[in-house]
Amino acid sequence: MKTLTLQINDDYFDKIVSFLEILPKKAVKIKEQEDEVELKKFKHEIESSMDDIKHGRTKKVRTVA
Repeated sequence: MKTLTLQINDDYFDKIVSFLEILPKKAVKIKEQEDEVELKKFKHEIESSMDDIKHGRTKKVRTVA
C-alpha cells in the first residue's frame, strides 16, 4: 500500500471523500492529520465547557484579581 497526501480545495473536498468512501475499505484507508484531530478535540472540550457553564454544572473555585 502506498501513501499519498492530497491538498484538496474546499469546494471539492466532500466529493473526493465521498468517492473514496465508495471504494472497498481494504483498498483505501482515510486518516486525518494529527493537527485536525487535536483541533477537533480542543473544539469539543471548549464546547463541552461552555455547555457546562450555560447549564450551571461548574463550580467557581477562586477568582484571580
